[in-house]
Order: sequence, then C-alpha cells, then structure tokens
Amino acid sequence: MKMKFLITMSALGIALQFTPIARSQDEDQGGRGGRWEKRLANLSPEERQKVQAAHRKAMQEPSVQAAREKMRQAHKEFHDTMHAAMLKADPSIQPILNKIPAPNRRGS
Repeated sequence: MKMKFLITMSALGIALQFTPIARSQDEDQGGRGGRWEKRLANLSPEERQKVQAAHRKAMQEPSVQAAREKMRQAHKEFHDTMHAAMLKADPSIQPILNKIPAPNRRGS
C-alpha cells in the first residue's frame, strides 16, 4: 500500500511538473508569442507598438538581463532539485524520466 502511494505521488509530481509546458503550448499555439499577443489584444495598434518598443528597450538594460539570468538559473535549480527528489522517492522511475524529452529553451 505504501509503495503504491509513493508511485502514485511520483507520477503526480511528474505530471504536475510538465503540465504548464503542455498547457501553455496548447493555449499559445506553440510558444510564448501567443500569450503575449493575448495580453495586448485590448490595445490599439499604436499602443501595442509603444508597449513592444518599450519592452525591447527594457530587455537591453543590464539589470533586466541580470534578473532574467537569475530567473533562468532558479528555474534550472528547481528542475534539478525536483528531479533528484523524485529519484530519491522512487529510484525505479529513472527509465521513465529518461523517456521525457528535455525542455526546449531558447537562449539556454
């Protein structure tokens, strides 16, 4: 009974870890651009252009680039820690985890 619970919880952990990736691709039709466009949908074309230009300029700021890199590192650390904890909880899932493709990240 205890083993069944551990396996169920491990499977749930895996599913929850990858659910946001799968859901966002469905909603966005394959990427982040769709989500960004939905957020800007209620703006006029001129307002949208101003926001996009300000976003591009802000992304060039060293402080923003540093914060983005910290965010990427934190995400990687979380993923690695979760992976190790799942293996600790149930080492037999290693072959299952090997079947899961690595996330496709731009710029990493």
